[in-house]
Amino acid sequence: MKKMLLLTGALLSASAGHAMAAPVAPLTNQQANQVIDNVRHSLQTQHSVGCVAVVDRAGLLLAFQRFDGAPLGCVDAALGKARTSALYRTPSLTFMQRLQNGETTVLAIPHAVALGGGYPLTLGGDVVGAVGVSTPKQELDNQASQTAASALQ
Repeated sequence: MKKMLLLTGALLSASAGHAMAAPVAPLTNQQANQVIDNVRHSLQTQHSVGCVAVVDRAGLLLAFQRFDGAPLGCVDAALGKARTSALYRTPSLTFMQRLQNGETTVLAIPHAVALGGGYPLTLGGDVVGAVGVSTPKQELDNQASQTAASALQ
């Protein structure tokens, strides 16, 4: 009985400490649209087309744009890249690089898309979501997503 009380007390103490952590403010629609506008500008500058997805910290879609002339396949690719970055709190390029280095187990990681173009969105040091960009040019995907993430305020 004494062990049970000690265990219960320890669990309550641990959960109380966790509950006191400051909540992370969610990504707003206005901020998601700011990210999409930033990607739009990057793609226009490069005379390219594509898709952009913005997800919340749980990887759920918040905003999406398929620009005129974008390939149909970019829809799912952009969403997958964004979801990967949100769920794993890292650029999706990381998974692509691991795969290129021979780490084939990356293919078994749930919801991990091993393509560059997904980037976490942070506010105040906390990941609040992610952006995923898919265009015909992989380098542009990486650049546009990172630039948009950096511009978020």
